[in-house]
Amino acid sequence: MKIGRDPGSFQHVLDFGCGCGRTLIWFANRSHASRFYGTDIDAEAISWCRSNLDFARCRVNKPLPPLEDPPETFDLIFAITVFTQLNEEYQFRWLGELKRVAKPKGILLLTVHGEHCWQDLDCEVAARVERDGFLFKTSNTMQGIFPQWYQTAYHTRDYIFNRYAEYFTILDYIPRGLNNHQDIVTLQKA
Repeated sequence: MKIGRDPGSFQHVLDFGCGCGRTLIWFANRSHASRFYGTDIDAEAISWCRSNLDFARCRVNKPLPPLEDPPETFDLIFAITVFTQLNEEYQFRWLGELKRVAKPKGILLLTVHGEHCWQDLDCEVAARVERDGFLFKTSNTMQGIFPQWYQTAYHTRDYIFNRYAEYFTILDYIPRGLNNHQDIVTLQKA
C-alpha cells in the first residue's frame, strides 16, 4: 500500500465509523506513539469503546457533518466498511468533512465494494453499476435496522478515480485488499 511514510509516524489517527472498535483494537500496542480517536453514529458501540479501549478517545457523531474536530486535526483517517454503506449524497458530504479535518498531506484509507462485490449481483443490477459507476441498493430486510441512507453501496474503480479525486489525491487502489473482499482506497489531502 502506497502511503509514502512509516505508519508509526502518524500522530493523530481517526477511525471514522469505528463501531465497537473492530479496527481500533489492532492499534492498542501503538498507542504510545500516536493519539487515537474513534467516532461513530452508534452510541451503544461508542459506550463500549469508552469502557474497553482506554487508549482511544471515542465519541458519537451525527449522521451528517460536521465532526467536532477543528480543521487539519488528523494525519491519518481510516473508514473501514463505511463508504460501503452510504448513499451518494452522504459519501460526498463526508468526503468533504474528512478533507476538512485531515492535515495537509494527511492520509485517508477507506474501503468500497468494488467489482468483486458487485459482479455477483443480478446481471441487470451489475450492468447498472458498470454503466453508472455507483449503485446504492436498499433492502426491505434491513428496514428498521439501518436508516435508508445506510444500506449497501457499490463502486467501480473509474468512479472512485473520477469522483473521489475531487476531494483527495488518489495514491493507491487495491482490489480485494481487505480480507480478499472489499477494495482499499488510499487517498491524500493536497
